[in-house]
Amino acid sequence: MLTSLGMIQPPRSSRRKEALIFFSRGLSKFIQSLLTPAATVPRCALAIGALSLQSSPLFAEARETTATIYSQPIHSGHISPMLFGNFVELLDDVVPGMWAEMLNDRSFAGVVRAAKWSYYDGKPNSCDREWDKNPTWNYDTENPFNGLRSARLTATSSKAASLTQSGLAVKRGMSYAFSGWFRTDSSRLSGTVRLKTLLPTGDCMILASAKLPPLSYELRGCSARLTSKGETDRVVFEVLVEGNGHVWADKLSLMPADNRLGWRADVVQAIKDVHPAILRWGGSACDPGEYRWKQGIGPRDQRVPFRNKFWGRIDSNDVGIDEFCQICEMSSVEPLICLSFSDGPQSAADLVAYCNGDITTAWGAKRAANGHPPSYHVRYWQVGNEISGDDQNYLDHFNDFAQKMKQADPDILLMTSFPAQKSFEQSGKDIAFVCPHHYTPDLAACDRDFVNLSRKIESTPGCDQIKIAVTEWNVTGGDWGLSRGKMLTLGSALLNARYLHVLMRHSDKVKIACRSNLANSYAGAIIETSPSGLLKRPSYYVMQLYARHAKEVPLRLEQSNDALDLFACASPEAHSLCLFAINSSTEPVILSTHFDGFSKPIRPARCETLCDRLDARQPDVMNHWEAPERVRIASTSKPLQNQIVVPALSATAIEFETP
Repeated sequence: MLTSLGMIQPPRSSRRKEALIFFSRGLSKFIQSLLTPAATVPRCALAIGALSLQSSPLFAEARETTATIYSQPIHSGHISPMLFGNFVELLDDVVPGMWAEMLNDRSFAGVVRAAKWSYYDGKPNSCDREWDKNPTWNYDTENPFNGLRSARLTATSSKAASLTQSGLAVKRGMSYAFSGWFRTDSSRLSGTVRLKTLLPTGDCMILASAKLPPLSYELRGCSARLTSKGETDRVVFEVLVEGNGHVWADKLSLMPADNRLGWRADVVQAIKDVHPAILRWGGSACDPGEYRWKQGIGPRDQRVPFRNKFWGRIDSNDVGIDEFCQICEMSSVEPLICLSFSDGPQSAADLVAYCNGDITTAWGAKRAANGHPPSYHVRYWQVGNEISGDDQNYLDHFNDFAQKMKQADPDILLMTSFPAQKSFEQSGKDIAFVCPHHYTPDLAACDRDFVNLSRKIESTPGCDQIKIAVTEWNVTGGDWGLSRGKMLTLGSALLNARYLHVLMRHSDKVKIACRSNLANSYAGAIIETSPSGLLKRPSYYVMQLYARHAKEVPLRLEQSNDALDLFACASPEAHSLCLFAINSSTEPVILSTHFDGFSKPIRPARCETLCDRLDARQPDVMNHWEAPERVRIASTSKPLQNQIVVPALSATAIEFETP
């Protein structure tokens, strides 16, 4: 259903009953027959390489389909690489799971649980990690460095004070940068920071240790470097105070030396490898959550944590606009910023000036003072999150946002919140994109929504320039509880791939799409992080497959039946083509290809497929920490012909080229 807010999602009462994909029964074992005992190639890759089909009894019962690809495009538009974008928001452990900070609650503001209505399986994550309780320290409100509280450690001549946090992970030989703010009431105290782990004997092994500089009666910053001599995911961080007196500690931080401007190195690499082309920042923390960007700039130790009004938790405020723009820069990704409508048009204009202004301007100079003299060159700006385009307050103030923001930078592209006819009529000349959200497995409903929006744009005077940006999408935006686990599966990843086909078929109007979310997100993201590693979900590989192989021109295609969901595209001069084939069934499909209208012969060149390496024919298989590559992309090195086998439960990209 299409709600009045512009979000497509199933009725709440039926979401848990909906199946993501319906699969046929029966298990064919043809791929296993191709394997030799010593074979190490994924079974699905062997299926792609199997070419002598008509003479082989292995495929006698496989379903067949024929695709004819024409040289004519399906419309005059081009496929934008920004259709394969992603989304980062301040939601539970989305950002903390990407950020390299190893200590939770480093301001001693306390741990607040996530909102009760948003959950997957209740498993604790890094946002639940608290400072370990013991009688040698307590929270104190007297003169904290930042926020409302600090930690007060009380040491005596007979007992040292210890402040610890458990659940960290370290690597052998890796250095870790520690920093914090301390003051004392006694000159007879010394401080040490340590990394330790508990041995099976009950003893502690010290993995790294460093003395703190002499402590002062005034609050001062201290730093130290720790290099681990071991590797484990059961590390305890400790501040140890010896002597007689009190020490106050605040804004403690521990980061691995390989962090990338504060971001985890493995996360930055994963983004580079999947190459989303555009990343959106914002979401419900902005509206209705009232996020205030000005409180999240400047030195991170001086930023005050804030309570996330929508999703729960206390956010450290370590990651703000600068950090988001910098991870986009490092990953060669275009930033899209969704700003808080409730923060007002002047604050929005200030944010544009902060990101894009020259250093001779007031806000540009402030950005430079915060460590980034060059402009971030942010082009895409969404005004508000999930606000109805019929909302009168939104309509009354949108033009004011547009005027002030474009005064700060005339070249920016403005994006609405949810689309509506009233916003077209009132503000169409200032709008570059309208932005529905699609959280549904109902692809037909998404297709209808694109058709209806395109008609409204075309029929409203002065709106010809408007394009569509789906700034959030996934198979569901709810299904709280175990039903969300479906998003971790191969079946859900294939449904993601089919949605990409819908996007590309409407690529004359749809230019941007941001899958929700990038990390963690209650099972909804393409990567999962833990203190010790990163896990790529099947949906990660879908996004990677399409970003890697999609080409600009969408081609007309006919197929003999619906055994596969097919989409064809080509480079502008048709020197290279790609045919995407999604097999959502539990049986392989033999695909024959023909080409019509091309001036030169077309020959297959290479092929990649996302599949279950064990070919279990089970849509609910997923990647696990114990089997991180059960579902991944496999390539064939065998020569291809115009007839191939598309494995069961797979998404395949077949590249063709002209001689």
